[in-house]
Amino acid sequence: MIIAEEKDETIILIPSLEPDDRLLSYVRQLRDYGFMNLVIVDDGSGEKYQHIFEELEDNGCSLLRHAQNQGKGEALKTGFRYIAQHYGQAHYVVTADSDGQHAAEDVYRIAQEAKRRPNDLLLGVRDFSEGDIPPKSLFGNRMTSFIFALLYGKKLSDTQTGLRAFGTELLSFMLDVRGKRFEYELQMLISCIQSGIGIHTVPIQVIYENGNAGTHFKAIQDSARVMGVLFSNFFRFISSSVASSVVDLGIAWFLIDFLRPMMGDQHYLRILLATVIARVISIVVNYVLNRYFVFRKEDSRGSLWRYLTLCGLVILLSSTGVYLFHTLFLVDEKAAKFVCDAILFLLSFQLQRRWVFAARRKQL
Repeated sequence: MIIAEEKDETIILIPSLEPDDRLLSYVRQLRDYGFMNLVIVDDGSGEKYQHIFEELEDNGCSLLRHAQNQGKGEALKTGFRYIAQHYGQAHYVVTADSDGQHAAEDVYRIAQEAKRRPNDLLLGVRDFSEGDIPPKSLFGNRMTSFIFALLYGKKLSDTQTGLRAFGTELLSFMLDVRGKRFEYELQMLISCIQSGIGIHTVPIQVIYENGNAGTHFKAIQDSARVMGVLFSNFFRFISSSVASSVVDLGIAWFLIDFLRPMMGDQHYLRILLATVIARVISIVVNYVLNRYFVFRKEDSRGSLWRYLTLCGLVILLSSTGVYLFHTLFLVDEKAAKFVCDAILFLLSFQLQRRWVFAARRKQL
């Protein structure tokens, strides 16, 4: 092994729950690569495991403890707060798992890459096309990666990797990311995309010891949390659309009756006026909900005009699509309308995320 020069500017953060002797061996390997700043977080492992943590502390690791298990996200945040308080700005944070999945060689490589991209998030990604991958890990990663790319426009082969790196100037941002357990790492990716922080990948080895038997990932509870985070924006987008539709319909119904005494026999004009007023109000409601509730962009200059342009584009595409489906493929107009609007709903979500309320690079 080539022992690298001491890298005092790099801090290795390892959250740990009920570790075995592999963690002691792993720390020795990291030391061989010159990493001297190691922060270990005991996430409520209990008395049975204290001899391991005490040995790590005796060997110079900074040890932080949770009296009760709080989850991986909280363990990482505890480490981030400690690093922010005890290290300067010109440092780099590398997070790694304690179950032997991240080779010390790969930690070194991602730490080197972080120095070249201190304001970006670096991910150590595994190649899941290789053999000997536990089926549940393979299925979970591929499904999450597919949905993530579909909803957030970023193709990542490994969204669940715990090997990550970034400059310490991003610590305050990482502390603001929501999440307490395994879902925190996925929310970190989403938050970076929404804030315009770059995400770059570094290929790493695929290591699963004993079929990944040492994992503390709970298949049902943690998968539900991950899926909830993954679909949260899209569910809010659906909720916003439903709320706006209710406003549109409710106001139109109200105005149709309210304007009747004033407009007498002018039925068409009354219905047209009620429809236009209701639609304008519902568009304003939808814009406000999407800006502040769905995409959460308080500072989004020019977004109103982009939103109105998109509304016009969607109307044009919908009417054109219905016409083409009906005339060229003899599809019933109502069925064609349903298909076109379903497709345009997904398109609108992506265009609002990528263009109307597009993320700008976060000022650090």
